[in-house]
Amino acid sequence: MEDQSELRPIPAYYCCYLLRSTVRHASLYIGSTPNPIRRLPQHNGDAKGGAKRTARDKLRPWEMVLVVEGFMSRVGALQFEWAWQHPDRTRHIHPETEDQQSKSKVTVNPKTGKTRPRPGRSRRSLTAHLEDLHALLRSTYFSSWPLRVRFFCADVHRVWRVWNDRVNTPIPHDELILDGDCSASSGDSERVGCIQNLTVDYTKLESYLEKSMFILDDTDDLQCGICKAVVAPTEQQILVCSQTACRGTCHLLCLSTQFLETSNDSEALVPTQGTCPTCKETVQWPLMVQELTFRNRAEKEAQLILRRKERRERKESAKGSSSKTSPKKGGRANLRDGSVEPTSTLTETDPLLDDDWCERVDLESDTEFGVGRHSQPSPPPARLEIVIEDSDWDDAELVE
Repeated sequence: MEDQSELRPIPAYYCCYLLRSTVRHASLYIGSTPNPIRRLPQHNGDAKGGAKRTARDKLRPWEMVLVVEGFMSRVGALQFEWAWQHPDRTRHIHPETEDQQSKSKVTVNPKTGKTRPRPGRSRRSLTAHLEDLHALLRSTYFSSWPLRVRFFCADVHRVWRVWNDRVNTPIPHDELILDGDCSASSGDSERVGCIQNLTVDYTKLESYLEKSMFILDDTDDLQCGICKAVVAPTEQQILVCSQTACRGTCHLLCLSTQFLETSNDSEALVPTQGTCPTCKETVQWPLMVQELTFRNRAEKEAQLILRRKERRERKESAKGSSSKTSPKKGGRANLRDGSVEPTSTLTETDPLLDDDWCERVDLESDTEFGVGRHSQPSPPPARLEIVIEDSDWDDAELVE
């Protein structure tokens, strides 16, 4: 039987997160989700769903102190979540050297950054969770993944920084995003301010997707930028450069081979970035493959995203013209004959892409109520309310 998971596009967003009780900082919880904007209110009881182990009023409200983002599949996020929850059972965290073990037997004060000896090897404190996270990101298996840690709380980042400075192999700064109340450079474009401002859907691919589909619509003189052979989008996997002004196209295998050959890691199996052979600019491999899989494996949804973009632009254009022409209510002035025409050619019965359409298949790790993939009926079905339960690991990481 064919594995249907291979036919799904790369998720728009998937992360593992660390929750902390705002009334009892020693209470922590690890989970994963494709939508932290929705997930946090569920944990706090403001929406249906959430975790049974975070449903105690004496621990609410919870705050999401950090997220690990960049997972290319739900399975990958679940693997990382389980390893983070079970550091003593995972094969990705190996025993450290004696020097490293002595460093790990300390706890860091989040307010002052000072360290003190810790009796025993408890894996439930904030310091222990950050140590385990650090070890996972440096592990052979996960270090090649395009993962980044986004901090929302300055005291949590302070503990991380102290630990990062103590180890022999620190995590590079470009793999960290200082957000929320963390101090960072004013020009950091990756900051969003809070969980609610994260982009967790495919709208970030709108312009890129529109450009790719326009370029690949006419392939009469379109060639691979590496092998110079004519590209066939309906028969081959074709990547389009993610740079806005570049029209470069390449076969998937050709570009991946070139990126791997020019990378510094001779043992890498999947590239992370490389130089576009057409515009000579650095491009990110995960972003290009995400756009490719969404364009090829979710064609209807891609068309709906472009339709939504067109509708939004029409409304913005109509607002701009209405301020100059002051048209009658319900239409847009026609300067030729004075008549009024509709502001959009799209009817209200046109189906729009739900923000969580992909989550009907790829829900949180803790889903008990599965929602299957629906065939597209006519007229479109009413929006479904998705109820999600949280991780039901027997010993999920909740400290009391």
